[in-house]
Amino acid sequence: MPPASRRPVSSVLAAAAVLLIFGCGPSPSADDPTPIDVSQPPEQTAIDAPEPFHLSDGGWDFVVTPLARYVLRGIVVSRENYGWGWNGRLAPCDVAMVWGDLADGDAWRKLDWSQSGRWYFWRWSGAQPFPKATVVRNSSNTHIVPANPNLKRAARALGEGDVAELSGELIRIEGHQGGEIVTWRSSLSREDSGDGSCELLYLRRLRVNGKVFD
Repeated sequence: MPPASRRPVSSVLAAAAVLLIFGCGPSPSADDPTPIDVSQPPEQTAIDAPEPFHLSDGGWDFVVTPLARYVLRGIVVSRENYGWGWNGRLAPCDVAMVWGDLADGDAWRKLDWSQSGRWYFWRWSGAQPFPKATVVRNSSNTHIVPANPNLKRAARALGEGDVAELSGELIRIEGHQGGEIVTWRSSLSREDSGDGSCELLYLRRLRVNGKVFD
């Protein structure tokens, strides 16, 4: 077969490869170039009559109870993806974000940020640039429970320096598989630190880089 007759086949294969690679990314539902205000703390409002709902994954049954409506606007300083264990499948990534004083003039870059084991960490070299209370009040590590696969892909694609808006509910999770029972509850305060201080967010909407994902 002449080489010229093989070129169309190669072109088709190349196009299929491109579609395979880029087709796995998140799909935006709309454009929204409105600037995201990162100067204020997250918005949290009470839910008068929460309605629990159920999720199932890997043989686990979960009851999810919304605790508060929540909107977080900030700068992503770190993101860690997870995939092991019941909580890794349920919350496939954690996103560390800053706002307020730490977002002002890229002040957050004076600290080194990292994540591991569902915690986030910060450190500095030389003189301490901020009191610990400033970092606690103006940053968070959020465990992301996406409402659908598209939001999962979008959240796991967030990168350092992204300005993002995350909307949904802070939740409590109770799960069981056979005789094993687990619980996971979101913090409802921006003033706490240490064990139990992270937010657990059922993510319904994500806005980043002028795109909306839901």
